[in-house]
Amino acid sequence: MVEACLRRDPEFPIVHLADWMKGKHRVSKDLVLLPVLREHGLVIVGFDRRTMAMHAGRLTREGAGHAGVILFRRSVSQLDYGKQSRLLVEFWQEAKQWEWADRIEYLPRG
Repeated sequence: MVEACLRRDPEFPIVHLADWMKGKHRVSKDLVLLPVLREHGLVIVGFDRRTMAMHAGRLTREGAGHAGVILFRRSVSQLDYGKQSRLLVEFWQEAKQWEWADRIEYLPRG
């Protein structure tokens, strides 16, 4: 999906988790990853609707917070990079100036 987003917009601010920090957090659990991303001011994009939103909400309730979460809804296939990139790049044009601390958004927006 990263490459598809960059084809749509070469300036799009995205990096794959496996490439960020030499992949150090590629397999980190949500409760480890979310605080690290917060420290770096990075919003995470993913499909893990089952636990990511729950853990992000927990961090917010506990006062620790997170830098933001964007999750794809079930209607978006994990293999459909074209749809993912279109939704994400178009959404980011609207949302990039938002305050992202403790925000959770779902794509497509409903």
